[in-house]
Amino acid sequence: MNQDIVNVIQAYETALNASDTEAAIALYGEDPIFMPQYSAALNGRDAVRLGYDHVFNTLKLNVTFTVHEVVEMGDLAYVRTTSAGKTEILAKKTIVKEGNNELFIFRKEQGHWKIHRYLFASTNPPAAE
Repeated sequence: MNQDIVNVIQAYETALNASDTEAAIALYGEDPIFMPQYSAALNGRDAVRLGYDHVFNTLKLNVTFTVHEVVEMGDLAYVRTTSAGKTEILAKKTIVKEGNNELFIFRKEQGHWKIHRYLFASTNPPAAE
């Protein structure tokens, strides 16, 4: 498994748990797309930055990522992960169980692996209404 890519995933986990937008965006490449669940795709660094600001203003994450596979294809790679932990919904002051499947596409830019595309989907079914 490509340790440089795994290190980026670990740094991403740290950024999420620290609610650190700048640390998260630093892991993305020049032209990123972030596709959060229940949202339109966020295209470009400014939109991705605003997306993380929104996440960190509404949630406090405490998650751990598990890397299941890294497949390299030249200057591109895809990474399949899962994450699990807890999320505090700040407005409600409640804590919920967190679990996701994630797919990252990495691109090598100026000799460094960067997140190029990121998509996640919850593994927890929505609460019954």
